[in-house]
Amino acid sequence: MISSSKWSLHQFFSKSPYIRPYLPPTALYQPASLDSYLAKYLAKYSTVYIKPTRTHMGKGIIRVWKTDRGDYQFVKERGEPVQANSLADLKQQLAAQCTEKNYVIQKGLDLAEIDARPFDIRVMMMRNGLGKWQYAGMLAKVAGADSIITNVARGGGYAVTVPHALKKSGAVTPDKIKGIVSQLIQVSHRVCAHFNKYRHSAQIGVDFAIDKAGNLSIIEVNYDFPSHGLFAKLKDKTYYHTIKRLHYQYKNRVKRKQRKA
Repeated sequence: MISSSKWSLHQFFSKSPYIRPYLPPTALYQPASLDSYLAKYLAKYSTVYIKPTRTHMGKGIIRVWKTDRGDYQFVKERGEPVQANSLADLKQQLAAQCTEKNYVIQKGLDLAEIDARPFDIRVMMMRNGLGKWQYAGMLAKVAGADSIITNVARGGGYAVTVPHALKKSGAVTPDKIKGIVSQLIQVSHRVCAHFNKYRHSAQIGVDFAIDKAGNLSIIEVNYDFPSHGLFAKLKDKTYYHTIKRLHYQYKNRVKRKQRKA
């Protein structure tokens, strides 16, 4: 059994030689600690993200970057950037913003955008009536105005199909879209297979980032209650109906097994 924290999950998935290349550089960040990774990461990467280890839906995420002037700016979830004149000032301000004990700090990715709004991709994996993992659908979550998070409920964004997002963003050429979609499904199957080793789940939503060069990274694995309703926001309800059908089939399988026990 593994902990549900983002840090524990990162460590767990890092053990897979197949999944590891898709994980962005990540470290444990404790705001109260004097020897934090903040300075190291900002010296190495132009932008970093700080995420609470035990929250979901983009809650509490902070984007931090160093400006051309040499000072720092950050945004918590959405809104105007806050300025910090020095690293010490930044640490002090972040300590006031970070109400949890443990966070992860990650290399910031240059996310592909639609109309200057970043997006990421949710791939939904479900157990079917045979108890096997099955791909159920995918969509792109586009951030709301002035938001650094792509969660549709919290960030005021919207959902579109993945081919539409890839084409409109220009992250990949049209002839490569089909290959990216296949890669997303293949990697998601690997995530589910690896996750089987430590915890049972009937549904997993794998969140991928795609940068402006077309490279994929895994940014989160949602295994408790990944949203079904998110897929109802698409004009075409095929994925939503598939998710509900597979959910119903697996629930019936569990009930049958319980009756036989």
